Amino acid sequence: MFNPLLPDLSKIKNEDLDNRIFELTKKYHIALRLGQGGAAQQIILNLDAFKMEQQRRQVESMKQIEKKSNDSGMDDLINVD
Repeated sequence: MFNPLLPDLSKIKNEDLDNRIFELTKKYHIALRLGQGGAAQQIILNLDAFKMEQQRRQVESMKQIEKKSNDSGMDDLINVD
């Protein structure tokens, strides 16, 4: 679910994104321990948004690495017959 109060996550640095995920995870566990189910649900919505952005970046990074490895010309070095 999209939260309109969240900033544009694509503009956040990777380190800041990781820190926000860590902090939200801590707050989520605190809310659960205190019996604040409603707050925990709101936190999990934001946490999911941050994790989806992190996953999107990882997929994008893997695609770039894969493209570089395919473009490197290493296929011609090994002749398998």
